[in-house]
Amino acid sequence: MEAKLSIGRVARAARVSVQTIRYYERLGLLAPARRTANGYRADRPEATERLAFIKHAQALGFSLDEIKAILRLKYAGQSPCECVRKLLEDKLGRVERQIAELRRFRVELRKTLVRARRLPRLPHSASVICPIIHKAPAGESPSKRSRMEKSFPQPLKQERSGNPAGKEN
Repeated sequence: MEAKLSIGRVARAARVSVQTIRYYERLGLLAPARRTANGYRADRPEATERLAFIKHAQALGFSLDEIKAILRLKYAGQSPCECVRKLLEDKLGRVERQIAELRRFRVELRKTLVRARRLPRLPHSASVICPIIHKAPAGESPSKRSRMEKSFPQPLKQERSGNPAGKEN
């Protein structure tokens, strides 16, 4: 005779909530549980295995829609492995591009921080909100500016030069 598990037992075994199991059933990721004669759920042990598969796939960056497509292929009698390989290749390409973008961003942040450390503190009454992040001239990105100080409005330069002791107002 086949073992039957309560939804709570399946949830604990898979380390998910009961609501997650119900949600996955609504999405079609899990087959609906059978019911006992008195109306209680009677999940099969395979539900725990399916939940483990779903969690692992999510950890690899697969969306629930992608997981559903993989499961559909499997249960339609096809091997989903080629589909999985293609999805993994696409995900890896996206991650590589994001890493490159983050490296460029890190360089920009470092340059901005170096400039920020060289700037004197401005008084609260300065006309620029914050010269560290002061908008670059039109068409010019912050990385193209060699010295942020040259883009300050003239009155700010005078205020700074009028305070030789570097005291804050």
